[in-house]
Amino acid sequence: MDEDKKKKITIGIIVACLGLAAIITFATREGGGTGTKGSAKIWVKCANPDCEAEYQITRKEYQEQMREQMADGEMMMMMMTPPALICKECEEESLYIATKCSNSECGAIFFTNTNMEDYPDRCPECGISEMEERRNK
Repeated sequence: MDEDKKKKITIGIIVACLGLAAIITFATREGGGTGTKGSAKIWVKCANPDCEAEYQITRKEYQEQMREQMADGEMMMMMMTPPALICKECEEESLYIATKCSNSECGAIFFTNTNMEDYPDRCPECGISEMEERRNK
């Protein structure tokens, strides 16, 4: 593998890790810019193909469920991704943070894009990326 390709892969991995860290920080921090402490809502989606439920929970609910999942001694720093939470629809450990498309005509709920060569918030339905739009302005 040539040096240029290695450099691009390394940069992609770093960008993905920083994006994941930002998502975890945003979703687990106390309070927020609006509303009562911990009352801001985040989107979650079930990865179970037989369920695929999509709904919102408060940051506080997310934090509490994360603490319960982490109670068995796993350390957040040792994990590459946050643990799956329990879906209220299918009751399986298959619930993860999701993103809602910023395009009001689309509104799809999806998991963050893990393609290192693209924006993490690119909607798989309509192709819109709010990060790309902000960068191009």
